[in-house]
Amino acid sequence: MGAGTFGSFMTLPGQTAGVSVFFDPITADLGISHTSASIAYALGKLAALFRDRPETFGLSTDAGLPPASEAPREEPSFTREQALRTGVFWLLCAAGFLTNAIGTALLLNHFSIMQTAGIAHSDALLLLSLLAGVQAAATLGTGFLVDRYEPRHLVPLAMLMLALASGLPAFGSGIPISVLYALSLGGAYGSQQAINAAGYAQYFGRDHLGAIRGASFVFGIAGAAFGPLPFAASIDWTGSYTAVLIGCCALCLTCGAGAFAVKRPSSSTKPMSNCEQTS
Repeated sequence: MGAGTFGSFMTLPGQTAGVSVFFDPITADLGISHTSASIAYALGKLAALFRDRPETFGLSTDAGLPPASEAPREEPSFTREQALRTGVFWLLCAAGFLTNAIGTALLLNHFSIMQTAGIAHSDALLLLSLLAGVQAAATLGTGFLVDRYEPRHLVPLAMLMLALASGLPAFGSGIPISVLYALSLGGAYGSQQAINAAGYAQYFGRDHLGAIRGASFVFGIAGAAFGPLPFAASIDWTGSYTAVLIGCCALCLTCGAGAFAVKRPSSSTKPMSNCEQTS
């Protein structure tokens, strides 16, 4: 259990969960509202994670690795401008935005939400270990599915789990509901990680993947930065998280349903090898 807790804090969601341990005590001791603390968190997130090109810091891709001797294989080759005109790009961005926004907000307010559900602080801490284990299993399981199904077909699964994670604390309480909540949130995080890792390369190819992922990264970080704000406003203005949790649940279901209307992007393909990438 100790190893699971340590492992959970090594992930980005785990780092947010680590912040949540101190979030409520610090806001109480400093006498500041959840909204003010969430704004400070958002500014810190943006300042820490919005960076320039890797070359600015002396980094390069695949430095020193010999080119592969495999025969070139056909794959898509989208520019960033072409990718921005496809529905699947915006679907992946929307799913990433919602996962980071809602997931970060839930983890940042984890102990407060669990207290509202009648869960003791020690039990709420144990749920983070459960969440981390489910996240790891979901990442591996979704990776297996991504090899067999298109990533856009798996987005509804991730959004359904995120909708459950949002809706369960709004409509229920107690240990069983909280366990289901941890399972759903861990599953949503893990599946979305696998979808993001494979989706952009599978749909748009590797020629301009850095520029395309850079554009999508803005939505993910913006979601993590600004996601806690509605939760803070809800607890400060209404005294509960119910309204914002219901709203998040509806957004996730909408995104998941929208995935069924998105078509696979079509573009001319060209042979591409690792040698071409590094040249």
